[in-house]
Amino acid sequence: MVEAIDLIVKILTLLTLLSALIFGILRFGLKRERYTFLQIKVEAKPVKTLRNSSLVMKTVHLENVGDRRIDSKRDRLGDGCIYNDSFDVCRHAGTLKIRPIPESSKPTFVDWYSLSPYQSTDGLDYEQINYLDEYQDPRTDYKDVDFWLEPHVSEEFSVFLRLKPGVYAIKAYFFGPVTKAREEEYWSCQTLLNLTR
Repeated sequence: MVEAIDLIVKILTLLTLLSALIFGILRFGLKRERYTFLQIKVEAKPVKTLRNSSLVMKTVHLENVGDRRIDSKRDRLGDGCIYNDSFDVCRHAGTLKIRPIPESSKPTFVDWYSLSPYQSTDGLDYEQINYLDEYQDPRTDYKDVDFWLEPHVSEEFSVFLRLKPGVYAIKAYFFGPVTKAREEEYWSCQTLLNLTR
């Protein structure tokens, strides 16, 4: 009788340990592996004041704070864009957009989607700046970028532009591939830049 109770206690102890191990793996181990965690920041600062404009450095900082590698998106939609939901249209996996904030004498609420695209006189498209351009893939005729971030790695990318005096909203995007759960990997960050006259 004592041997039977001892055997039952050992089996129950083993089952308890196995269930705790399975719970720990599912709760803390595998869950983190299924999701990506990207921290994105954008900064802008004037480098040099020119006659009618300023040379501005925009820096996008990407940091993979998860435990899974993050790849840049390569699959384009039918219109040649990486992402298009009619509000945000982006042609690059790493897209930087600059929009001027109009001067107003009365207080107003400034929303990114209420701002008009920057009308450039120099022919540059300030809505579709590819800050990952140094990773363009020659195998795809330089249309896509071949970029990834390993876990706990960070990278910085700088873009230099000439801008006229004014206040600007700057938004950086990063797009990863569609996951197995059919979720779009999408990150963005905004900042303001004030260039005085």
